Amino acid sequence: MSQEIDENRRTPEELAVLFDLEPEIREVIVEGRTDVGLLRWFFSVTHPAVDVKFYAVQDRVLIDNSRVTSMGYEAGNRGRVIATAQIVASLFPAQKAGAFVADRDRDAIGLDSCPDVNGLFFTDFTSIELYFFNEQSLRKLLAVTLRAPHMVKAAEILAAITPLLVMLFKIRAVLRGLPAPTPKLAASVIDKLRVKVDGTSNLDPRDAIQKSVKGKVDGLLEKYESITVPPGADVRNYINGHDYCAVLVRYLHSNHPQVFREERRGLAYAPTLELALLTSAEVADLSDTALFQELTNFLCAAGD
Repeated sequence: MSQEIDENRRTPEELAVLFDLEPEIREVIVEGRTDVGLLRWFFSVTHPAVDVKFYAVQDRVLIDNSRVTSMGYEAGNRGRVIATAQIVASLFPAQKAGAFVADRDRDAIGLDSCPDVNGLFFTDFTSIELYFFNEQSLRKLLAVTLRAPHMVKAAEILAAITPLLVMLFKIRAVLRGLPAPTPKLAASVIDKLRVKVDGTSNLDPRDAIQKSVKGKVDGLLEKYESITVPPGADVRNYINGHDYCAVLVRYLHSNHPQVFREERRGLAYAPTLELALLTSAEVADLSDTALFQELTNFLCAAGD
């Protein structure tokens, strides 16, 4: 960690005092540095005159995982953001200088809580990545970044991979519900995924769960089947953000491998493709969502 970043870090209590003593400042603390880049870009375009500083929680907050878990949140960046926001609000409930943004994650099925705390905001969907789970964003990625042939249609890809993404979400939810240490999804489940144009694949829930828990799956398949997407619900609340590009890569590899040739080889690495996808953002699309509207209102009211 660089000295500059280390000097920026404060305890939640120190941040609370800062926000109280300097109500004119505007600061947003988020889960990761990719989130920082997206939000900084958005506000630089929509409100260039507003001086807002954006930080990833690991670059701004000094809080131990033990304290996070003692407050009932899972260890990790999401838990750090929520716990810090809660501590700040408990000390200065009306502060308007500091905002916090966390992923909604599995709130739709009750596995992750989204507490109502002043200054704390949640993504409209499971995570930031799902703001780009739409035909327009994917079409731009395919045409500009991957230079895909015209026959490669964004709408057809989304229709093909959506059921797979929901299956992976359900598998991860089953694993998440197991006692600690919670098993992770076996890497081979996605690494060896093969997807046909129509969306049929070699993904098998029983096999994926068995590989992940390395043991019996008694009762786990029943839990898997019990997780359903309610009629009319937004499917983006039932998809893991990082799975989107991981499955997209497997689909393209299976059906259109030419999009990863020459200088585009590096884009076959899902985290890199994910960064490229974020550049397809359009201000107008983000401005219409609850998170960006609420965050804008909060920041523009800071110091009033």
